[in-house]
This record gives sequence, structure tokens and C-alpha cells, in this order.
Amino acid sequence: MLLHDYKITKAGRSFCNTEWVAITAELSNDISEVFPYLNAVVDNAVYTPQVPTLGFKMDMGFVSLTARELSVGQVTCQEDAIKVLGYVKGLINDTWDKRASITPIYERKGEIKAKDIVDILPRTSCRESGLPTCFAFAMALLKGQKRLRDCSALSKPESAQDREALARLLDMLGSQEVVK
Repeated sequence: MLLHDYKITKAGRSFCNTEWVAITAELSNDISEVFPYLNAVVDNAVYTPQVPTLGFKMDMGFVSLTARELSVGQVTCQEDAIKVLGYVKGLINDTWDKRASITPIYERKGEIKAKDIVDILPRTSCRESGLPTCFAFAMALLKGQKRLRDCSALSKPESAQDREALARLLDMLGSQEVVK
């Protein structure tokens, strides 16, 4: 068993769509070692090894994983989000238990999308970037219309790891000018 437990740290309405619920859980231990195996077994997984993050869409919602955090979004109620948390915990542990029979995929299978950036942003939707949402800011970053320094939340000391992760992600695109 890789993931022993999790603790829900945030629950509420989604910033992107207030009809959706989003839940974030802190994981009891680092699960990043399972990402290449999940990348191999989950068809629509989007793995970003440089960060590292892994996300995928399910019938019941969207899942985003970092080494020590699991977020579930795009669900209609908190009960569904909790069910997805339990399912993903089982998926992580089952995949880890079967890793000897799985050929891991260590590179990204798809292109970088705005959602990948939003998953790393502090998600304050403060509008200080001049845009109405963090998703709009992420889209502008991808298009080269904004830079990381345009997000004031990323300049705070508690966001240093997020800024570094975004810089690595954008560096993959050859977008060094976006980082400055």
C-alpha cells in the first residue's frame, strides 16, 4: 500500500463554475512514485514529470494529483467528491501493488493545457493579473500574453514552490519569456 490515508483540507464551490464542488485532500505520504504507472494505466492521464503532477477526467469529475495532494473537481455534490477520493485512493494503491506488471510511462502523453497551469496556480482568482479568473490567466500564459510575474500571488514566499513548478512546466514549452 502506497497511500495510507488522506485528510480533506478544502471543500467548497469551484472557482470556475459555482455549480460544481471541489475538494482538496492532503495525503499522508508522497505518492509521486506511482505517477508513471498511473500514466500507463489511465487512458486520459496527463502527466507532467517535471512538476510532478498527474490529472485525469472521470465520469464523475476531474482528478488532480501532486506528490502530497489530491484534488477532485467538477462534481455536483460533496458526497460525490468524497466517493471519487475513495476511488482514487484505491486506484493509486491497486496500481502500486501491480506495478511489477505495468510498464511505466515516464513522459507526458499529451500537450500542456491551461488546466495543467491552473492546477499549480495559487487559485486565488484575485484579478490582480488583469484577468477575471486563474483559468483566463493560464490561457494568457500559454499564448504568451502574460508572464508569471503578472500573478501577484506567485510572488509571495508561500508560493515559491508553485512558481518554480510553473517555470519548469513553461520551460518545457520553450516559453522562457513567459517565466520572466
